[in-house]
Amino acid sequence: MRTLMEPLYSGNSPLPDLTSIVIARDFSATPYGRYREDGIESGEVFREDILMPALKMGRVELDIDGLDGLPSSFWEEALGGMVRKGLSLDTIEKNLTILCTDPELTTFKRSGWRFIRDAAEKKTEN
Repeated sequence: MRTLMEPLYSGNSPLPDLTSIVIARDFSATPYGRYREDGIESGEVFREDILMPALKMGRVELDIDGLDGLPSSFWEEALGGMVRKGLSLDTIEKNLTILCTDPELTTFKRSGWRFIRDAAEKKTEN
């Protein structure tokens, strides 16, 4: 159904482990929904089953090219949800790179970081 994430560096490499996740290839070209009950292509499924496990192993390059859009409910849950589930802003900033070359999708790169930082800000307010 889905291909596995592609480890770029591992083993005895002097470089830290780096995992490349292409959402359109490794998850869905048409992600949707916030919660697991919304379907198998939801932000919660992506975050819990793919993104957070990869970040716990090391650095992640998250490529959003090839998507047919990126609903804010999916994107906010996937990214902002990492903070709500216990990853620190510092850890995310050090280990996550969002890649995008498609001019129609570049706004989602910026909004993704906004979702992460907004979640971190709300967490510190509480």
